[in-house]
Order: sequence, then structure tokens, then C-alpha cells
Amino acid sequence: MAVAIPAHAQLEQALGIAKNSTAASAASQQRVEQADDDADSMARDYRAILQQTDNMKLFFDQQSIYLEGQKGDIESLTEQLGSVEIVKRGMVPMMLRMAAEIEDSIKADMPFKLRERRERMERMKAVLGDPTVTPTEQYRQVLAAYKNEVAYGAAIESYEGAHPTRSGVKVDYLMIGRLALIYMTKDEADLGAYDLASKTWKPIDTKQALGVRQAIRIANGEAAAQIVFAPMPGTK
Repeated sequence: MAVAIPAHAQLEQALGIAKNSTAASAASQQRVEQADDDADSMARDYRAILQQTDNMKLFFDQQSIYLEGQKGDIESLTEQLGSVEIVKRGMVPMMLRMAAEIEDSIKADMPFKLRERRERMERMKAVLGDPTVTPTEQYRQVLAAYKNEVAYGAAIESYEGAHPTRSGVKVDYLMIGRLALIYMTKDEADLGAYDLASKTWKPIDTKQALGVRQAIRIANGEAAAQIVFAPMPGTK
């Protein structure tokens, strides 16, 4: 028994040492694994930071390209605005010259639709003299008046108006472009044509009333187009 007890104690002591060693190894292994996990986590964080850095670099590079493009657009717009101002300064005298030419042409032309043409002229002049109207709208008004005057040269029209020399008498006017302006009373007893050279009305033989009446009907859309014999300036 004296021998067995020390041996038993030695065994217990050895087992305790073994247990402590195992526990120490486990703790050491756990520390190693924790350190390894920490290292992996730091590596992942580092790689994530590198990725974010790359993304930010790409973003800034893209913004730089965008800003360069915007800078080019701004320079282009600035240049265009300068051109617009130059064009605008050139448009004003051009429009004034066009307006003056239209007004002079009306005064020198045959006296057809004078009221209509003069009113259009006055509206155009009012627009040109209004600083609140844009140059675009001013140009549109001048161009519209110009086109209307040009169109008269190719038109065959008829309209009712006052007798050119007899107050209170209504007549039918026949306008054949700018070649002839003829009037005829309702009873077809009085006919005349405007002589541009002398700026006077010349009488027309009543024998030509039939041709004038037919031409008036065609101009009004009351008869089909056909060849008619109507007096022209200088005819008797």
C-alpha cells in the first residue's frame, strides 16, 4: 500500500499534466485559428478598400471626361451666341430695307387691294418699331408681307370695291397679276383699266364687257377655267 499510493499519486499527477497540456494546446490552437481568421478578415478588408479605391478612381475619371465634354459644349454655345448677335445686328437693317422696298413698291404699283396692303404694311412697321417683339417674329412679319406682295404677281382675282372716280358707285375689279387692273360697273355700262405709266384710269369699250364678265366669273370660281378675251393696258 505504501508503494501503491505514491504510484497512484504519480498517475494522477501525470494525467493532470496531460490534461493541462491538452488544454494549453487547444487554447494555443484557438489563438492560432483566431489570428488566422483575423488575418483573413484584414486581407478581405484590404481587398475591399482596394476595390473601392479603384471604383472611386473610375468615377473621377468618368466625371473628368463629362466635365471636359461640358466645357466643350459651353465654348460651342458661347461661340454660337456670339454668331447670333452678329446675325441679329445684320438682320435689323436688312428687315428695314425690305420694309422700305415693300412700301415703295405698293406706292408705285397698280392700286389693287390698297386698303388691305396698306394695313398689312402698317402692322409690319408697328412690329418693327416694337422693342418687345423678338427679331424672329419681326422677320416673320416682314417675310409674310414680302411673300404676299410677290404672290399678287401670279394671281388672277376679282373683288368688289368703290368706283375709282365716281363716289358711291360699286364696281367689280379684275386683277390679272400685275399686268392689268380692270373695273366694271354692275350694269356693265362703265369699264376702265389702270394705266401704270400715267397712273390714270383709261376707259374701255363696253364691247369688251362680255370678256371681262367671263374673266370675273372664272376668278371667282363661278365658271371653269377657259381662254377669255379681256382688255389689257393700252387696248381700246
